[in-house]
Amino acid sequence: MRNVVLIGFMGTGKSAVGQILARRLGWTFVDIDRRAARRERATVPQILARHGEGYFRDVEARIIAEVAGRRDLVIATGAGVVLRPENMRRLRANGWIVSLTAPVDVLLTRLGERRPSLGGDARGEVVRLLDQRRPLYRDADLMIDVSVATPDRVADAVLAFLGRRDRRTVPVHLSGRDYPVHIGEGILPLLPVDLAALGAGRRVAVVTHRSVRRSAAGALLGVLRSQGFEVSVFDVPAGEGSKSLVMVGALCTRLARARVDRHSTLLAVGGGVVGDLGGFVAATYMRGIRLVHVPTTLLAMVDSSIGGKTGVNHAGVKNLVGAFYQPSAVVADVRTLQTLPERELRSGLAEVVKTAVVGDADLFEFLEDNLAAVLRREPDALIEVISRCAAFKARVVEADEAERAERQILNYGHTLGHAVEAAAGFRGLTHGEAVAIGMALEARLAQRLGLTSAATVERQNALLARIGLPVRLGPVSRAAVWRALALDKKSKDGVLRWPMLVGIGSVRREQEVPEALLREVIGGSR
Repeated sequence: MRNVVLIGFMGTGKSAVGQILARRLGWTFVDIDRRAARRERATVPQILARHGEGYFRDVEARIIAEVAGRRDLVIATGAGVVLRPENMRRLRANGWIVSLTAPVDVLLTRLGERRPSLGGDARGEVVRLLDQRRPLYRDADLMIDVSVATPDRVADAVLAFLGRRDRRTVPVHLSGRDYPVHIGEGILPLLPVDLAALGAGRRVAVVTHRSVRRSAAGALLGVLRSQGFEVSVFDVPAGEGSKSLVMVGALCTRLARARVDRHSTLLAVGGGVVGDLGGFVAATYMRGIRLVHVPTTLLAMVDSSIGGKTGVNHAGVKNLVGAFYQPSAVVADVRTLQTLPERELRSGLAEVVKTAVVGDADLFEFLEDNLAAVLRREPDALIEVISRCAAFKARVVEADEAERAERQILNYGHTLGHAVEAAAGFRGLTHGEAVAIGMALEARLAQRLGLTSAATVERQNALLARIGLPVRLGPVSRAAVWRALALDKKSKDGVLRWPMLVGIGSVRREQEVPEALLREVIGGSR
C-alpha cells in the first residue's frame, strides 16, 4: 500500500491520528516537526526564531526527501509543508494525501497555550493563514473534518479509505452469501477493518505453517492483537501429509481447548494445504464457523482460496473427503509472494495458465507478453494476473457453486494432474507441476480427438515450458497413474468425462475419452 500523509493546520490532530494509524497498520510513524526538532536540537519555534522560516523550510524539505520514498509509513507533516510544491510532489508519489480540517473556532480552542505564538490577534492570524493555505489543503485524496470526530474515528475513516483505494476487490455473488476477494500489495494490515465489517467476534483462530508464521502471519498477528483481537495460533506441518482426517480431529480438539466458539473466525493463512485443511475444519467445527482465507502462495491466491472447495486426502486419493464451504472474505497480499520459493511461484503459474486456457484468452496473451515481469514478482503484474484469475473463477462459481455443470471446466488438467500427483506419492512433484503435465497430456488427447489443433497444443505447452513447468510424465509410474484414475471422484458410472481443450480461452465441458486412446497417450508420453 501507499504511505499515509497527513496535512492540515495546527490543532487538527495530525500527530494523534498518525500514531493511532501507525499502530493499527503496524507501520512506522514519522512526525516531520519532531524530526526537525531532534535534528536541530531545538523546538520548532526556536528554529524559526534563530534562523528564520526559510531555514526551517529547508530542513523540513530535506527530511521529506529522505522519508517520502520509503514504504509502510504514516507521516504527519507541519502546517506549512504544503507551501513548497516539491514537498507535495515527493509525498504524493508514494502516498495518499489526507487533509484534516476544522473551523477557526475549533482550531483556536485546540491551540490553547500555543495561541501567543500566533501574535496578538490570534484569530486574525489563523484566518489569514487558512485563507492562504486552504486551496493547498484541499488538494488532497481525502479530506476529513475533525471538529466532531475523535482521533480514533478519524483513523477509522482513513482505514476505510485505504480499503477502497489501495486494493482491487473482486466480488463473489452467491445467493445472499456474497464475499469479497481483496487483492493488493501490503494490504494485510487492513484485515481488522474487514473483520469489523463482517461483524466478527474478537476471538480469532489462525491456522498456518510455522514458516509462514515467521513471515507474513507474524506481522498480521501483531496488527490483530494491537486492535484487541484474542488470537490463538495453530501451526500445522507443511506438505500434503497435513491434509488428513487425523489432522482435522487434532485441530478440532485444539480449537475446543482454546474456547473457539461459533462467533469466532478461523483465518487460514498459508498455501493450498492450509486453505483446504482450514476450510474443512471451519466447515465442520461446531457445524460451521466464519472462515477468512489469507493465501500466501500464488497457487492459493488464484485458485484454492476462491470458490469454497475444502477437503483432505484419504485412502490415497487427493481431496476425497471434503465440503463446499464459502469463506466470508479472501485477502491476497502479493507482498507475501516476495519470499515464496521460485519453484512454488512457477508452480502457481500452472493454475494461471489453466485459467487462461479455459476462459481468458486475453490473460494468456498477457502472460506471453509479460511473463518476465511476473517472474520478477513485480506487484502490478502479479495483481493483474491474480485479479483476472479471481474474476474468472468468481463468474464460474457464481454460475455453478457445487460443480454440477459449468464449474467442471476448472478441472482442465486436473483429472490427469491429480492422478500424476497421487502416482508420485504426493512427493517429488508440486501440485502445479502435476497440473502442467495433466494439461499437456489432456491437450494431446483433445488433439487426437480432433477437438483442437496442433498449433494450439504447442502454444499452450510452449508457455508452460517458458515458465519452467514440465509437460511430460517422466519417471512417474504409468500403472500408478491408472490406479489413481480409477478412484477419481469426477467419474460417473465408472466413466470419466473430461473438460477438453478447443482453443486458447475455450474448452468443451465434458468429453468421454476412449480408454484405448488414453492408454496410448499416457503410455507414449516418455
